[in-house]
Amino acid sequence: MSQQIHIDYDLSEKIWRTFYNAYYASDKRFKLRFFYGTVTWIVGACGLLGLFDNQLIAFGMIAFGLYCVFAKQYLVNKAVKKIKEKPHFPGKIDYSIDQDKIAGIEQGQKFEFHWETFYGYRDAAPGLMLYLKEASFFFIPDEAVSTDDKQEIINFLRLNKVLDLAKK
Repeated sequence: MSQQIHIDYDLSEKIWRTFYNAYYASDKRFKLRFFYGTVTWIVGACGLLGLFDNQLIAFGMIAFGLYCVFAKQYLVNKAVKKIKEKPHFPGKIDYSIDQDKIAGIEQGQKFEFHWETFYGYRDAAPGLMLYLKEASFFFIPDEAVSTDDKQEIINFLRLNKVLDLAKK
């Protein structure tokens, strides 16, 4: 059995926001939604300037376009608001990671998950995101772990055939 990596780190609202932004940024639908939303509100604005006669449709296009453009930020704010309602906010990471599992305490709850139960992982700009399922993840900020330990965690994931979602 290889080494055990211990991570103990205090979280902040900024870190929660950063990881939720990374989570939603990895969803290609938001990139398309942003593009279509931008085009829609521009066409709606042109409609108000005389491109077409129906002002109601122009306002509707602007509203829908703006919704599409700001949907990601809305969802990030909604997720952080939900996290802030929990008694252990902003939280603390206390993980023990080895070749077989990740265990620890998060948001006041003890847990232990073996690597084969994970949906996948993503090495993103703010750190490592470990997905239990498509819409549920743990995260490890880059500031909380050394480069060597992060690489060792990635090796554990590869050894246990956890899907690299960046390659999906």
